[in-house]
Amino acid sequence: MAGQDEGLSGFPAVRRLFRRGNFPGTIKPFRSQGESGVDFTGVHGSQPSSRSQPAEPGQQARKGPASSPGPNQLAEMVSDVGLAALTQPSGVPRGADGAPSVSGGEEGVAALRSMSNSRLTKFDRILGDAVVDVEALRELAWSGIPPRLRPDCWRLLLGYAPPNRERRAAILARKRHEYRDFVPDYYDGAGLAGASEDEAGALRQVAVDVPRTAPGVPFFSQPDVQTSLERILYIWGLRHPASGYVQGINDLVTPFLAVFMSEYLEGPMNDWAVGTLPPDQLLAVEADCYWCLCKLLDGIQDHYTHAQPGIQRTVFHLRELVRRVDAKTATHLDEQGLEFLQFAFRWVNCLLLRELPFQLGVRLWDTYLAEGSSLREFLVYALASFLLSWSSQLQQLEFQDLIMFLQRPPTAAWTEQDVEVVLSRAFMWRSSFKGATSHFS
Repeated sequence: MAGQDEGLSGFPAVRRLFRRGNFPGTIKPFRSQGESGVDFTGVHGSQPSSRSQPAEPGQQARKGPASSPGPNQLAEMVSDVGLAALTQPSGVPRGADGAPSVSGGEEGVAALRSMSNSRLTKFDRILGDAVVDVEALRELAWSGIPPRLRPDCWRLLLGYAPPNRERRAAILARKRHEYRDFVPDYYDGAGLAGASEDEAGALRQVAVDVPRTAPGVPFFSQPDVQTSLERILYIWGLRHPASGYVQGINDLVTPFLAVFMSEYLEGPMNDWAVGTLPPDQLLAVEADCYWCLCKLLDGIQDHYTHAQPGIQRTVFHLRELVRRVDAKTATHLDEQGLEFLQFAFRWVNCLLLRELPFQLGVRLWDTYLAEGSSLREFLVYALASFLLSWSSQLQQLEFQDLIMFLQRPPTAAWTEQDVEVVLSRAFMWRSSFKGATSHFS
């Protein structure tokens, strides 16, 4: 049976790797049997997800162990495994048919089920407390959140819902009422009639971008969903004049819409009919999306201000980190004349949502939101880990092929296990470089 130090997908927990001071000689991923909850499969060209969970970095580990290995020590640790399973294309060991390899048989499935029940018990215990321990929730959520618990967890992780359970319903009701008041003030009737030329221009830009949002996901092509998305984006832009609405913010709303809509609609996401929701429920979903978007962007707003300095700084840090962890790939990209901004600008602008099947983007956001104020820092490592998933292929490509490859990375067949490998490797690198920020200068 899987122990407490083992992730749901069968990967040894990152926390245990550092405690042991070495990596195991084998990595045997299991494919889970699925988990009850919202079905995001079949959208955005995605494959059915394993619903597996990665390693569970604890609070101490997430902030960096007391004695994290340096880059040279890390290389020695990695050499024991050859880290082949973590650096091969798409991350997970695969068979001849390209599918992730499965081992463990019925015993492995039983272990997965046990771990799944164990994690659910932990979530229920934390969420059931009179005052939620948000830091404990972050530790647990970093490795993925069960679908039925995502709405509550995301609201808590972002600080939109208060930890105190007795106050939670009243505060959410007040914030939802506040958003309902925004709609006539900014969007409906008199609000639009009194719009300035700049505001009217912003609405036109939003109206152009909304139909382009998540084009591979039929849910977002529903007229009611597009109207909600337009309202959220336009109101957010007017109330945040330092940046206003910027292309890319529309993508950031989509995980919130899907997750909060799941509280009211059942079954596969592609079967949801938003037009059947009562108006008050639809406005409650919009309100939650709006306020959670505000909380998310509070920490990265310079990604969307004039000249987008936050994105440019993140791309610079990404380039420097890649040079440190994979000099051979970095040198090849330089020799081909490839600028990181040519492919990574969109990665940062949309937080990788356009690069992954939709349901994997939702899983990725469990970790993003669990990072809290550390998201800006962690994002650099996650981007580097994502890029170097194809290190060996990239070294064989010339400029034009590199551009085409990186603008449309081949993730259509990825599963949650692949995302978990990317996240675990990013966590490992961040822990290794903790306190050694000179690689960003």
